[in-house]
Amino acid sequence: MTEGAIVTKGLTKDFGHFRAVDGLNLDIKNGELFGLLGPNGAGKSTTVRMLCTLIEPSAGTATIVGYDVHKQSDQVRRHIGVVSDGISLYRDLTIQENLKLLATLYEIPGSQAENRIQELLDLFGFKDKAKRMVGALSSGWTKKAMICGALLHRPSVLFLDEVTSGLDPQSAIALQDFTRNLCDQGVTVIWTTHYMGEPDKICDRIAIMFAGRLVKIGTPDELKESISELSVVEVESPSLSIEQLRKLEQKLRRIDGAKMKYENSILRVTAGRNEDLAEEVASALIGIGARIRRINTKDPTLEEAFISLTGGEEEIDRFLEGATQKK
Repeated sequence: MTEGAIVTKGLTKDFGHFRAVDGLNLDIKNGELFGLLGPNGAGKSTTVRMLCTLIEPSAGTATIVGYDVHKQSDQVRRHIGVVSDGISLYRDLTIQENLKLLATLYEIPGSQAENRIQELLDLFGFKDKAKRMVGALSSGWTKKAMICGALLHRPSVLFLDEVTSGLDPQSAIALQDFTRNLCDQGVTVIWTTHYMGEPDKICDRIAIMFAGRLVKIGTPDELKESISELSVVEVESPSLSIEQLRKLEQKLRRIDGAKMKYENSILRVTAGRNEDLAEEVASALIGIGARIRRINTKDPTLEEAFISLTGGEEEIDRFLEGATQKK
């Protein structure tokens, strides 16, 4: 049986008395677009740093395309590309100069390096920006330059750690499409994020991490289906006032486990399994004098699955408060 592109067994990282990653077991396939999803402080970036040989595990093992991240770190680095806030280009060099320097470090032959650099510059639309100092670029263009650097040596595994932060929506969507194409070509991509919408759109499988532990792993659809006990109703109800929302929240408290969210005239209500939820929500809205343009039952979103699987919003708030106090 062929070993996966990334395999971890009991991977653990302690910082003093704080356990950032706790016994992580993963088996990520070649060419898979794999998402690590969780709030800030969940252990995603620490996991990536261990897999990229930037920090040593406290316990457990991990391999990248068959190479041990601790015992064979040099070989691992030759097979990976990394885009992360912890890794940067030289600000006082141009993009082109940075890429030429990286090509030297990767020992890519001269003509091959020139062709590859030009290919990446064209791919990301740098044109006249190729000769600009990195320090003069916007955050979005700097991120694109870092991606060029990460892809220069044609890695087998690419780590994209919170890569869309700082990108405009159009660039973020283009990057998602580009990443999907990379996987179709056989590159394994690890996409870490706390934005729920990204992995739902592009990832083959997702691992939900919380408080350093692996909570659940599966395809986006499998994760959403795993919370079949959740009922969801979506209502288009325009121009609800703050006072109406306050009254509505009071009425919905009578429904077991009900949570509401109102945005852009759309009210979304979740609750424990309840066949009468749509009727009860409609009655509550009529009771506060709201208009109802449409009302439908919906499937849970990945965000709602995440909240349910990690113990609810109150548990997440406690975790985030505790993580802030540890800093």
